[in-house]
Amino acid sequence: MKARKNPSALVTGCIKESMDFKFVLATALLALVPLSTSPPARASESATNPDKIVAASVRAEGGPKRLANLRTVEYQGTLTSSDGKTTGTYSLIIEQPNRLYQEITVGNQTTRQAYNGKSAWIEDGAGVRTLTGDAGAALEAAAHYRNDRLVHYRKEKVRLLALGDESVRGHAAERLEVTTPAGIKRQVAIDNASHLVLEELIPATGSGSGHDAAKGDDRIFYDDYRAVDAIPEPYRIEFVAPDHDWIVTMTRVVHNPPVNDAVFAFPSKVGRPLPDIAALLHSVDDHQKAIDKLVEQYTCDKSSEEFEVDKHGALKPGDTEEDQVFYLDGDEVDRVMKKNGKPLSAAEEQKQDEHIQKVIQRHEKREARKEKDGDEPKKDKNDLTVSDFLRIDRFTNPRWETFRGHEVVVFDFEPNPGYKPASVVEHFIHELSGAVWIEPEDQDVVRLEAYLNGSFKMAGGLFASVQKGSAVVFEQTKINNEVWMPSYLEAHFNAKVLLLKGFSGNFVQRYSNYQKFRVETVTRAVTHQIVPPAPKQAN
Repeated sequence: MKARKNPSALVTGCIKESMDFKFVLATALLALVPLSTSPPARASESATNPDKIVAASVRAEGGPKRLANLRTVEYQGTLTSSDGKTTGTYSLIIEQPNRLYQEITVGNQTTRQAYNGKSAWIEDGAGVRTLTGDAGAALEAAAHYRNDRLVHYRKEKVRLLALGDESVRGHAAERLEVTTPAGIKRQVAIDNASHLVLEELIPATGSGSGHDAAKGDDRIFYDDYRAVDAIPEPYRIEFVAPDHDWIVTMTRVVHNPPVNDAVFAFPSKVGRPLPDIAALLHSVDDHQKAIDKLVEQYTCDKSSEEFEVDKHGALKPGDTEEDQVFYLDGDEVDRVMKKNGKPLSAAEEQKQDEHIQKVIQRHEKREARKEKDGDEPKKDKNDLTVSDFLRIDRFTNPRWETFRGHEVVVFDFEPNPGYKPASVVEHFIHELSGAVWIEPEDQDVVRLEAYLNGSFKMAGGLFASVQKGSAVVFEQTKINNEVWMPSYLEAHFNAKVLLLKGFSGNFVQRYSNYQKFRVETVTRAVTHQIVPPAPKQAN
């Protein structure tokens, strides 16, 4: 990326390019790696060793080998409210490595939700929809947790923190805090005698918890363990939340039953035809030049926040940055205005001026070459076309949904098992799964979620490696009812650089104050800021 120097800017720009399906999403997550090479701050150690607690619990549940052989598990039970006035049914199906389906019927209302390995969805009284944000992250985390049972928590980069001793319904227990690579937390209380799970708590901490803070904590209590294939399974589960208290009595627990993959798939709507996904992606690609021209008429502000994550999942605030942004050739160009809340020094401002001037000069040279030769620049070996994308990945679960008031087509993507990547970028793309939201009328991507299925190594891991679970969410918003522009970027990563100790971090970027200006203004206003002549327009 010619116009970007800092990792945050690289990520945003690369993902923006991925929207025209040159798809340099690989560089997007790899650009996260150089954020820091210093080891994360260490939280104070508890006197209790959480690793030993989990190891004892895994042994009590049947041992890692037996648990790893649970490809699928199906739970069926009856549901009764604690006051006995409401009855219903409960069903849970899990499938390795990360699929989950749950169905709860209370009275005449049924709620179904699932995580299919790429995206999460729910069907309730409000209809069917993809779960995004905290709700989607929570269900994804639950799917991993239910399937793995903390057997591979080290490999999955899950962090543990011992919170101390306590009594849970008369049982002496040790409480642990479990944090996923994406920062989703839950607390687990493990019985000191049986070493089985007594309680789970999903904290109402708002952002990053995967749970709505306004609703309070959710608690799940486990009891009446019975052996199924030599593995203890709870036959009594109580779900306690601010708005309900349900007791589920299991009637059936089956290990490794055959499961139809359709149970995890997004429910299809009858009567509304969907566009062909390949044709839709090609139309987005074909329309990109027109989109880029509209994008280049705008400037905006961007704020970036970086966080380090210690081994227990605690966040340590890092650098902040405020930029002014404009676009050339569809690429984002950032001019730094403040770092860590402080304006730049005179020397730093001069460097920014020189940086912007060089960017514009390179842009003008490219334009002159194109005008002289009459040809588009040669394709970079790391730029991927829609055709490449269609070969590398496969697309499933297409559906119509409403996103921020717009009718969009959503589909999941995952690696094509029959494709052998031919380059570093292709290898990286082949490790990604996620979901894409496209506005078919405007022919643009409005949201993208992607995460690494496995670790990705550069130079065999000698230079850098990005670990499994690293993820990114990118969103755009429609400005002035004419073009979709970046609005939000959130990334979570685990990485190792130059064989140094691994580190983890998160960062968030927010775009605001979009204003339209004349394109010719760009080449003149490079000293301190781009001053658009047009009045400020609302988002």
